Amino acid sequence: MIHPLRGVDFAYRLKFWIGGAMMAKHWRTRSLGILALLVVLAVLAGCSPFARPTDPDEPAVPDTPRRVVIGQGTDVKSFDPPADWTSLAEWITQNAYDYLFYRSADQGEWIPELAYDWERRDELTYRFWIHEGVRFHDGSELTAEDIKYTYRRIIEGPTEMFIVSDQYQWIDRIEIIDDYTFDVISKEPDSLFIFKLSQGNTGAGIVNKEHTEAVGHDGLHREPMGTGPWLLKEWVRDEHVLFERNEDYWQTDRFPTYDELEYRIIPEASTRVAELITGGIHLAHGVMAPDESRINEASGVSAIWSESAQGFMLYPRQGVHPNHVGDPRLDREFTTRDPRIREAIELAIDKYALRDIEGGTGEAFRARLFRPLEEANPALFGPDACLYDPDRARELIGEAGYQPGEPYLFFDAREEWPFGDVGRTVVDMLEEVGFNVEARFQAESLWRSEVYHPAKNQELYLVDLGGHFNPFFGTYGFQSHIMENVEYTGQGSAPAGLDDLLKTAWTEVEDDTRRIQAYHEASQIIADERINIGLYQRSLLWGISDRIEWTPRGDVEIWGYDITLLD
Repeated sequence: MIHPLRGVDFAYRLKFWIGGAMMAKHWRTRSLGILALLVVLAVLAGCSPFARPTDPDEPAVPDTPRRVVIGQGTDVKSFDPPADWTSLAEWITQNAYDYLFYRSADQGEWIPELAYDWERRDELTYRFWIHEGVRFHDGSELTAEDIKYTYRRIIEGPTEMFIVSDQYQWIDRIEIIDDYTFDVISKEPDSLFIFKLSQGNTGAGIVNKEHTEAVGHDGLHREPMGTGPWLLKEWVRDEHVLFERNEDYWQTDRFPTYDELEYRIIPEASTRVAELITGGIHLAHGVMAPDESRINEASGVSAIWSESAQGFMLYPRQGVHPNHVGDPRLDREFTTRDPRIREAIELAIDKYALRDIEGGTGEAFRARLFRPLEEANPALFGPDACLYDPDRARELIGEAGYQPGEPYLFFDAREEWPFGDVGRTVVDMLEEVGFNVEARFQAESLWRSEVYHPAKNQELYLVDLGGHFNPFFGTYGFQSHIMENVEYTGQGSAPAGLDDLLKTAWTEVEDDTRRIQAYHEASQIIADERINIGLYQRSLLWGISDRIEWTPRGDVEIWGYDITLLD
């Protein structure tokens, strides 16, 4: 067995020993030239507002940290990895943690991180070897015990605390071989074994067992303890998150090249653009399409489009949440329980008109999986996925027993762009075919706390979901035991045959064609039953300063070490 990078601490220190020796060798021959240069610089420094003080008793002016600033609309909810699955929040959290694996920027390759090697030992068991000498932020060494603890904690924790708990129930047990070797045994064969243990699966950041047991969930919520490249320096909720570089970071090839990384929480997209143009931030997420020309006409900044693993969709509620029994608004027969109404909703919507709100660069879809995944059914994308037929929508409303203007829909959406604009356009289209729509638009923080997380959605809500190009992440919520648990989704019972198809998709490890076909057939059922109603897969517009180099990833995540600060 080859153990690359065994003894990371030694290799890390060796780099500085060699560098120091080389500096000593060259110093003697270059000292006179350097001395002359210093004299010139000293003279010039006397004219500089940043010159060192001449009074020896006066403190020196500290160097200003080199900082990259990112502007986005969403803050992190918790620094405990499995406690929040919001994509933008995860972008922030993952800076403090490392993973067993991560995926290349183009999503085409698995890259080992904490685990440098692995092998499949039988149809249920994978063995992993992790690097020695990897240190947590407190200086303690990572061992297999920390990894076992990370996953067992999610599996055994309550869903109310860990929203991603269901995603890890496939693990039967984890057996430690030694400090740097462990086996993960699944309950049944799993075609996405590696994916589920990677950066692509929410909550997979490895935590420090000793620290987490000492501070608990409430402590880890504000005090992340990972092995990642950045240490949390300051968090002011709904204002900013500031990281400082982990000077002892073990991955020298991914060592941050600047001192601090800041995420500024700027809810208004237009304000983010203004901050970009005036130099307040280096990178703006969620730029409005109308601001593309505004950015490109300014100096020192540019606007760029990228494909994404995100898409707008509608979720129709079909059942009553157990906690809402007795609430007159939530304990009632939802109009969307009728499949004819759900079909009428989809046929009422011109998906390409919605796409044009964001600049016309997305693609209509009816799916929950995203291209370019091979598991995504190609028949559910493109012009054939836009079923716009308002006349047939009106007929379906009549067939369901309603008069025009009678079927009631309560519609929830976020207020900020593009959610508000897309949502209001959807409402107009629904009302045009005869729906009676009561709409509520809220700031994201209120929408998440009052609608999304407590499952207080009614007939319809508009959501922008991601998937990390993870086929499991995009399909696990359609299992019977989840769909029939209206406390979780309120979507009603699962269609016949869907469970069997999903099980084939997840457990087929020998016949890849059969596995992919199962995903395609399952996706077709989900689309035809309108369990969720896909609208369009989005392209994203970014604003970027000329002071950095950065290329959007295929999963559109922002990793601090992908950014190069040029000044």
